[in-house]
Amino acid sequence: MIDLKQLRVQLKQSLDREKVADILSFIGYEVRRDFKFAIRDEKTPSASINNDGYIKDFGSGWGGDIIALLHEHHGQTLKDATLYVASCLGVCYE
Repeated sequence: MIDLKQLRVQLKQSLDREKVADILSFIGYEVRRDFKFAIRDEKTPSASINNDGYIKDFGSGWGGDIIALLHEHHGQTLKDATLYVASCLGVCYE
């Protein structure tokens, strides 16, 4: 059985801004070289990725990691979002 809480901790420790930007780009976001992007339909990016992979949306005040973004903004279950990020990072979870 997968310990999702432990897997999320492991994933968060391995995330950085480049990895998060790669995942965001893969799912359709346009991430600029300065690691800024638009979460919503807007003309200028209002979100940015910190060095540790933490995402901050200054337009709405939302902040979280890539798992939280997939869960809260894309409607994935927490389990599915966690497993998706693990898969993107090549982390074995079984």
